[in-house]
Amino acid sequence: MAAAASRRGPHQPNLPLDGDASDLSLRSWRFWLVVLLAGVGAGLGAGVLMAILHAVQHLAYGYRHGDFQTGVRHAPPWRPLAVLAGAGVVLGAAWVLLRKFGGPVRGLDEAVWEHQGRLRPLDTAANALLQIVAVGAGATLGREGAPKELGAGLASSLCDRAGLSATERQVLVACGAGAGMAAVYNVPFGGALFAAEVLLGTLALPAVLPALATAGVATGVSWLLLPDRPTYDVGHLPVSASLTLWAVLLGLLAGLIGAGLVVAVGWAKARATKGTRTATTVAVAFGAVGVVAIGLPEVLGNGKDVAQLAFSGALSLPLVAVIVVARPLATAACLRAGAVGGLFTPTLAVGALVGTLAGRAWGTLLPAGPVAGFALIGAAALLAGAMQSPIASVALVVELTHSGLALLVPIALAAAGASAVSRVLVPASLYTAAGWWNVGHPPDAAPAHRPSGLR
Repeated sequence: MAAAASRRGPHQPNLPLDGDASDLSLRSWRFWLVVLLAGVGAGLGAGVLMAILHAVQHLAYGYRHGDFQTGVRHAPPWRPLAVLAGAGVVLGAAWVLLRKFGGPVRGLDEAVWEHQGRLRPLDTAANALLQIVAVGAGATLGREGAPKELGAGLASSLCDRAGLSATERQVLVACGAGAGMAAVYNVPFGGALFAAEVLLGTLALPAVLPALATAGVATGVSWLLLPDRPTYDVGHLPVSASLTLWAVLLGLLAGLIGAGLVVAVGWAKARATKGTRTATTVAVAFGAVGVVAIGLPEVLGNGKDVAQLAFSGALSLPLVAVIVVARPLATAACLRAGAVGGLFTPTLAVGALVGTLAGRAWGTLLPAGPVAGFALIGAAALLAGAMQSPIASVALVVELTHSGLALLVPIALAAAGASAVSRVLVPASLYTAAGWWNVGHPPDAAPAHRPSGLR
């Protein structure tokens, strides 16, 4: 046990990795029943949430076919402002009521490590619904936050009903979150690694086995409601020595940018508006994003369509340069105002844009292949640096495209470099940023949060 604790670092609570307690969990039929039910629930929940997301997008921007960006571009210029300002008023008030009458809305990392995986299922489901509506209205937040929380909340409730231990609950709540992510993006391996590497901070078998099983079940069930196809189309991507060398250098740059994103998110979350003022600040922040969107519609939404445009090489360099600055600022503003949402796709989109800029600059010196390769490597590198999860980031990018295997070596080199640089600069990830920020910059009367351990 001491050896396991030393591997995890001095600040991260210890999850048993080698002892009898964790091994006995894998022999318990109740444990595996929760794995099965949590996977089924996460898969169905992801399908329902995506249906709600698309319904909100179509209703808000008045389109029936095509992707979100196309719908926004065909809408009247005033519509993003009207939609986001109205959504901000309603959602801000709803978050105030949820936090007042439902109790605190915890982040997944906080729930797993500071509250033994305990989540209030109804509150978590309500928060997931508010998040998905916010993303559908155009807030610059990730859509994966909602299915992750829904899967985690379901797993927590099932663990309580099955009478499982606190450690088992910690593991399975993380697995439920990874299953929600796996289902919504059709990434069973990446979702499992997200649960193990990002949320639990370990690749030990007692964590990996249930994570893989839960994510696999959730992804399979989600095919009943969601399409079984890659999220992004990037085409054939040839590898070259020039591209590999560029990937090594990009990893260093992505590490710097990833550390900056962690700092920005940490500040925004730690200083997020609390209490009744949230109703006003969310409305103002969403309205500000709507104003920007009148001239820059690419700032809207979780960034999925923007990433696809980057992979396709359909964005001009000046536009890429503007979006790569505007989107992180918009995300930070939404979080600072008190809104809640995912960070995975917004970070992936920014990484694709960074890769596009750096790749085209490199292409003026040495030929290195299509712009999609640069964008894909940039996405993986920034995810690795910002999430402090090189293995999960590589797996996620490969699964999201079904085309990344050809570039596995440059992707892996870039991800490793970005993780190393970011960790040297900021010992936290996007998911532990608020706790890390509060430790270094404690606000008045703020509760102590766990510093980042291995992440």
